[in-house]
Amino acid sequence: MQKNELPKTCSNGEQIEMIDGFVKKSDYADLSENIKNLRNWAKENILHKTVLHPKFKKEIRFTNSGVKEYLNQPHKHFNEKNELIKNIENVIKLSEYKGNTMAHNNKDAISHIFETEIAGDKSWLIVREYKNKDVVLYSISDSANIMNGIKE
Repeated sequence: MQKNELPKTCSNGEQIEMIDGFVKKSDYADLSENIKNLRNWAKENILHKTVLHPKFKKEIRFTNSGVKEYLNQPHKHFNEKNELIKNIENVIKLSEYKGNTMAHNNKDAISHIFETEIAGDKSWLIVREYKNKDVVLYSISDSANIMNGIKE
């Protein structure tokens, strides 16, 4: 069993059983399989592609590590967040660029924050810009704390 903030239903709609804050092993296997399928879809469809946001004039690239981080990130709308990867190019284009901040856990990068909605709740895409000028989708968050320290 794995401890994590995960959805209350599996991708097939069945209820996830929690035991002392842990996901029941059989339910976790279903979630893991769904993530694996989405990672494979991403490898075939968006990996190494780029997208431009209308107000952020740098090409945002999709990488294997960024897709993996995005799909594994806990979120209150976990399944909906993960399914969004299939439309991530449009999600980025339609999101609102909020500004940037120093990257958490990486002093050599800047995090650019883009606001979107998932199931009616705000979420923030995190795009990292590294010193070598590489700009990649890094992750997503449903915590408004991501907006602390943002510079426009």
